[in-house]
Amino acid sequence: MKIPDFFIVGAAKAGTTSLFDYLTQHPAIFVPHMKEPHYFSDFEHRYAPKLANDEEYLRLFAACRDDQLAGDLSTSYLYSVNAPRRIRQLQPNARIMMVLRNPIERAYSFYWYNRNQFVEPLGFEEALEAEPERIAAGENFRFHYVESGRYCPQVERYLEVFGEEAVRIYLFEDLVRDATGLCRDILAFLGLSTDLELVTRDVFNRSGEFRSNALGHLLNARFPGKELIRRLAPGKARRLRANLMKLNIRRPPPMRPETREMLVERFRDDVERLSVLLQRDLSSWLALPQVAVARAEA
Repeated sequence: MKIPDFFIVGAAKAGTTSLFDYLTQHPAIFVPHMKEPHYFSDFEHRYAPKLANDEEYLRLFAACRDDQLAGDLSTSYLYSVNAPRRIRQLQPNARIMMVLRNPIERAYSFYWYNRNQFVEPLGFEEALEAEPERIAAGENFRFHYVESGRYCPQVERYLEVFGEEAVRIYLFEDLVRDATGLCRDILAFLGLSTDLELVTRDVFNRSGEFRSNALGHLLNARFPGKELIRRLAPGKARRLRANLMKLNIRRPPPMRPETREMLVERFRDDVERLSVLLQRDLSSWLALPQVAVARAEA
């Protein structure tokens, strides 16, 4: 049975859905219609298939041709403590990729994504305050807004298990600035041709306020035949939903300045450690808007 060749492990709300769409345009890449099986994760996912063992997991890749590389894109793997070891047990030669986003912006985006999914009843500040209690109660990682954004130990786990040569780490800014270039780097990393022209202008899985909650409910609903449509025409179905979601979403309200200041301090140590680990300047992640700076200095 086909064993996945590469894994895009996260981070959640860091452009990985768009990256999935771009890469799967390449004829030598296969990803199952259920793009996020979360099989190796410590966390359950509401839409992930129930897979009892490796054999059931590998059936997801049964349609992969001999001339294709198979991939698993599950954004919970980065935050999962045990996922690196579990992946390596099944595929010791795995290629690992991740996209990291400013953890403050990612936390706010993740919050609004949960609001769009109608699973988050709290305000953002209330959700941040409730996070430790939610974690202690074993609630899903989607509510770990701060803890899942502490990237340094997560990245270190993958580097330790797979080694630097088998891991590629990108920033969300890289994807936004030059999605085509980033995709070509990934294809080269996988040993595939980089000559194919990929369409990288579409953005998927946006977060924000719904203009219409009724339409939001409809787009997120599970109904008979929806899974069949996704199987028969996965690209078209995903693009149609993405276009409707885009029309129905507007920018969320700005984060409160005092909330941003608090999150900057919570993430400061991890961001500074990560900057050293990656040898990249991440100081912009900790920058405050001028309004907040002026208020702090007053």
